[in-house]
Amino acid sequence: GLPCHLYFDLEFSRIVNADKNGEEMVDILIASTFDALYDKYSIQGNLDWIVELDSSTKEKFSRHLIIRIPETAFKDNSHAGAFVAEICSRISCGKESDPKLKKLFVLKDSCSDEFPPQLFVDTAVYSRNRCFRLALSSKAGKSSVLLPTGRFKCKNMSDEEMFMDSLICKIDGDCQKVLICKLDSVCMKSLCFNTELHSNCEEHVSAPQGFTLNPCFSDMPTTHFMGKSPFPALDVFVESVASMGNVS
Repeated sequence: GLPCHLYFDLEFSRIVNADKNGEEMVDILIASTFDALYDKYSIQGNLDWIVELDSSTKEKFSRHLIIRIPETAFKDNSHAGAFVAEICSRISCGKESDPKLKKLFVLKDSCSDEFPPQLFVDTAVYSRNRCFRLALSSKAGKSSVLLPTGRFKCKNMSDEEMFMDSLICKIDGDCQKVLICKLDSVCMKSLCFNTELHSNCEEHVSAPQGFTLNPCFSDMPTTHFMGKSPFPALDVFVESVASMGNVS
């Protein structure tokens, strides 16, 4: 995987959690995230690093956070996901002693009274088979668009700046540190936190525009990687979905 920024997908049903204040919950999560960044990597968090996007409706609270730590990135989305799992574990362990942390737990649906509340953090977005929705887009068949909230880093940004800064794998050329968060090789039940200096971050962000083929695929035609795919029917379907709402 590629180096990436820290990111969160936050959501809950407003219908079955009518007493919840989503914005307050986000602020508590950010504070917990900054605490973990400082404890594990000695990084002092700053609200100006955060791109916050919202596509909430009357029925559902839905928000994305992208935390762009200067000159720093996580090694890839699996490391970012492991760090988010650490944050979630800290919140779960501290909720009984800290009433603020207890506010981050929600009911999933109206039939879930018999099940314990869960964190409003979607931890499935760090796997290889999940996508993180782009800013200014909506889900297929939905009308709610992911828009900047105007808080934090988004206060004085143009749409283009906001869009580019919301891309989780767009790493700046001055990236000097890669954050590691993985299972310890000795004790597989604990996480190992580390920092790599002068990593290969730069080669990911300064690569030429043309696609460089991996030697393993050197015998494959480049049309498989650029332009139209070998599957015309799939191309037509993707283009039809992507052009919904007069988008071209």
